[in-house]
Amino acid sequence: MSSLRDRLDRLRAHSASSKADESLGGAAAEAGNGVSSAGAVGSSSRSGADARGSAGPSAGRERTTKDTEDKGISGSGLHPALAALHVEEVAGEYGSFLRRRAVYPLEHRHGHYVLSELIHCARRLKPIAVRQNRKRGTPAADALPEPMDIEAQRLLFLDTETTGLGVGSGNLPFMIGFGYADGEAGTFTVEQLLIRHPGEERAMLAYLLGKFAGVTHLVTYNGRSFDWPVLTSRFVLNGWRPSGVEPGHLDFLHPSRALWKNTLPSCRLSRIEEDRLGIVRGEDVPGSLAPELYMKYLSDGDASHLRGVYIHNERDILTLASLTVHFGGVLEGRLGAEWALPEEPEELFRTAAWLADHGGEQHAERLFAALIAEGTPGGRWLLPAAARLKRLGRHDEAAGLWERAARLAESRLLPSAEAHIELSMHYEHRRREPGIALDYASRALDLLQRRTSLRQSDRMRAELDAIRHRLARLRRKIEATGRLG
Repeated sequence: MSSLRDRLDRLRAHSASSKADESLGGAAAEAGNGVSSAGAVGSSSRSGADARGSAGPSAGRERTTKDTEDKGISGSGLHPALAALHVEEVAGEYGSFLRRRAVYPLEHRHGHYVLSELIHCARRLKPIAVRQNRKRGTPAADALPEPMDIEAQRLLFLDTETTGLGVGSGNLPFMIGFGYADGEAGTFTVEQLLIRHPGEERAMLAYLLGKFAGVTHLVTYNGRSFDWPVLTSRFVLNGWRPSGVEPGHLDFLHPSRALWKNTLPSCRLSRIEEDRLGIVRGEDVPGSLAPELYMKYLSDGDASHLRGVYIHNERDILTLASLTVHFGGVLEGRLGAEWALPEEPEELFRTAAWLADHGGEQHAERLFAALIAEGTPGGRWLLPAAARLKRLGRHDEAAGLWERAARLAESRLLPSAEAHIELSMHYEHRRREPGIALDYASRALDLLQRRTSLRQSDRMRAELDAIRHRLARLRRKIEATGRLG
């Protein structure tokens, strides 16, 4: 990484110096009064467009050449690869940078979902915002105000491409992509800002600040832990200090993991796109290659290296919109109604549990009912589903799941005795049938002994001691009462 840092430092040495004593609020105001947000509208030159739906971005220009020049926007003198992507140079108070803009009609379909559904589904995302924007575990958490209702037109869909993976000062965001919906105009706009050297960073950040006006939440994928900390670090390094209330977060990495971490090979955005959102990218540049391609561009000036980075970043932003529709629809209760239920029992359970945690208990109950129906294959979901029923006081239903889990455990090489122990307690304390409780306790002991013969630990020995104590107590109870059940 030393060569990368040296190269960036040399490029920075050639850039124009700029003042660093502006406040964040002042910079945002100046940015808002600088470059017009109605510059050129570029078409998206990307492969696999048919797989993602019709009604792509507009390819026309909204302003004449003279008009864009008056606003500090120029497309002349750029590399042909950039011109083909409708990239333009934007000049403002703090210097220049490159901007690409693609405008999609809200009728555009990205995978399973149409962008127009954003307007309706965004309102359902408040439970996610509540959980993500509070400092959980702190005494003051309950005293925090509830976030305002979420409106699609006040969301900023954000994705950055950076020179590294950390959130420290050495990581430079060389491309910032963001999208926003306009219900009145019927459009979804994607803008991508690129710097040709570090000296253009300040101008790019100032323009971005102007886009935060009226934004209540940032929609990202791991943005709460990565993209936003990187950007705030760069603001500080450029002499700006945060002022006012920062946007809230709708980071879809966390709900994606909650639903799919046990059923998909990974929770990378590209995997979720293909397996759950119906999006086929076709040929694509992995995000991990973006820093290398950017450095090639810095080295030889050939902007064709960046074409795949532009397309990858644009697709990520559109996918954030699709995730917004998906999770909004789940919270609205569309699964099992308008949408098909997840096919895998583990995913069905995790979706139902996620819904219950986010205030959708009524919708979750329908999913749980489908899950525990007879004939559903057993799996690791059985024990947590039974634990939920136990917490709700539905002990007989929980016993049915424990019995299924017990049969499954007895067929495994390294079995768990949890279901047998729960059944032993259930029959001893609730059903008052100590004989059946003794039988389950004895079978639990056999399972634990089988397990400890293969692998021993202090925890296993403690479990063995506990079940032996339970067996002894049950035998004494049966001898005292003179009955088995």
